[in-house]
Amino acid sequence: MRKKAGLITGIAAAAVILGGATVAAAASTQTTDDQPLSGTELQQASDAALAKTGGGTVLKAETDDGGAAFEVDVMRPDGSKVEVSLDRSFQVSTVESQGRDDDDSNQPGLSAEHRDKAGNAALARVGQGTVSEVEREDEGGSAYEVEVRLNDGTQVEVQLSSDFQVLDQSAPKRDDD
Repeated sequence: MRKKAGLITGIAAAAVILGGATVAAAASTQTTDDQPLSGTELQQASDAALAKTGGGTVLKAETDDGGAAFEVDVMRPDGSKVEVSLDRSFQVSTVESQGRDDDDSNQPGLSAEHRDKAGNAALARVGQGTVSEVEREDEGGSAYEVEVRLNDGTQVEVQLSSDFQVLDQSAPKRDDD
């Protein structure tokens, strides 16, 4: 009888452990609902955000799993960043300051004009997506490094010369941020 009670206890403990592991595994595989915008939604969200911020460069535009329908990150011409939340009809609901990007503020010569030129050159090469970051680069003969988020959520890095000519492009990879 003692053996039988021990066996039942062992089976019950294994079931609890297995059930807990299943719940933990399911929780770890959940993904956010944020998806990069494309096409008409990207254009409308970008236009609304830029109109509200007084111009700049759209760094990222995606659906929002929070209270807003869309979220657009914009770098203003002065280098400051803002997050613009939009409702389903592309009306601005909030604008939240993200401050300045320390990487950009420490890089002489990275003006809004250079960011735009580098971003446009990278997008022309890649053919899709949105620019998520532009940095001055001084390694391997590159003057600029541009990260482009593709429509499928992957990212590529594009290396540019000082005259905005494409030198190299990485293979698409998932960004784990």
